[in-house]
Amino acid sequence: MRALPLFSIFSLAWFGIATLAQAEVTVMSPWVREAPPTAEISAAYMMLHNDGDTDQVLLEVTTPSFNRVEIHQTTMHDDMASMETEDSLLIPAQDGVALVPGGYHLMLIGVKKPLKVGDTVDLSLHFQGGETIEVHAPVHKDTGETIEAHTPILP
Repeated sequence: MRALPLFSIFSLAWFGIATLAQAEVTVMSPWVREAPPTAEISAAYMMLHNDGDTDQVLLEVTTPSFNRVEIHQTTMHDDMASMETEDSLLIPAQDGVALVPGGYHLMLIGVKKPLKVGDTVDLSLHFQGGETIEVHAPVHKDTGETIEAHTPILP
């Protein structure tokens, strides 16, 4: 009888270690821009930090609140801003990527229900290798400040 509880403890410990080893990307300061009630699109921002020793690749983001999510980067060409769709987003080992207004961001397309300040958008970040991180991003007004104003600089 004692072998079963001991086996269960080792099993739980093993799965706990596996889960911790896979959780290399940390998500900080997620938020979604409040859009006018008739708008079909919005944007999500956050800081992604890779605490691991290998690069991580964000392949896809899904949400029940919008029809689809695209990874975008805003670029400047001849004083004109344009958005380019990215197939994936590399988060280098021991480094981070800021998803901010005017830079990389998640374009939320086809809103299913208008969002207002105080609502939350659930996002599933799907990484190469099969890991998924669930993010709960509150809806805020865009004050013009970037995420760096609220996020400590990480090594």
